[in-house]
Amino acid sequence: MNIKDYFNFNSEFDIQIRGHRIAIQHVLDEYLRGKGPDELLRRFPTLSLEKIYATILYYLANKEEVDRYLERERLMSEEADKLIKAYGTTPMLINWEERLEEARQRLIAEGRYPL
Repeated sequence: MNIKDYFNFNSEFDIQIRGHRIAIQHVLDEYLRGKGPDELLRRFPTLSLEKIYATILYYLANKEEVDRYLERERLMSEEADKLIKAYGTTPMLINWEERLEEARQRLIAEGRYPL
């Protein structure tokens, strides 16, 4: 089995653990804060230990690429927070995909979007 078989690569913004709606950044954020596999299993009880290890292994084997993905996710999350503050509602209610693309284009133009 290929390590990538554990994931659904839905878009450059969305890599989910196959069979779950959990994106890899949620697991990796905790891992990068020092949580071990057993703690991650308690935090994400619907994941198997195998999938947790696969997520960590994927990160370690593709560190530069995944770090760029995590940075994009962090920037997009910041942009979403700005939208919530500006509009007083969740971004999903205000053309989420269009606004994400606008934010991505703005970050690219500013040279702050890791490619």
